[in-house]
Amino acid sequence: MFKSRLTMLLCSAAAIVPIVLYFYLYPRMPDFVPIHYNGATADRFVNKWSVDVALLCLLSWFGFGFMRLLQFLLRKIFLNSYIHNVAFIHRIWNAATLLVTAGFAAISVCALLAMI
Repeated sequence: MFKSRLTMLLCSAAAIVPIVLYFYLYPRMPDFVPIHYNGATADRFVNKWSVDVALLCLLSWFGFGFMRLLQFLLRKIFLNSYIHNVAFIHRIWNAATLLVTAGFAAISVCALLAMI
């Protein structure tokens, strides 16, 4: 069974990877990095220190926050059925939160690696 602390720790570890990777790759990046592609061709470039690149690094944190907010709202809406299936629902939501956070972190890492 997933524990909330374990899930929080794993999600935080997955979400911090793009940020650490960005600081590691920053000296190797060109001044202008591609941020959007039209097929195989880059059609939008930004400075490597722009807000767009920072938001890309924080994408996994947004996914984690969204999943936690969604869990909170659904728990309030379906409180009666939530109480009866609490262990099962906790396992499902913790796994889903971890998958969404890790998925967004993987997208961020792939996009950062494509910038070099």
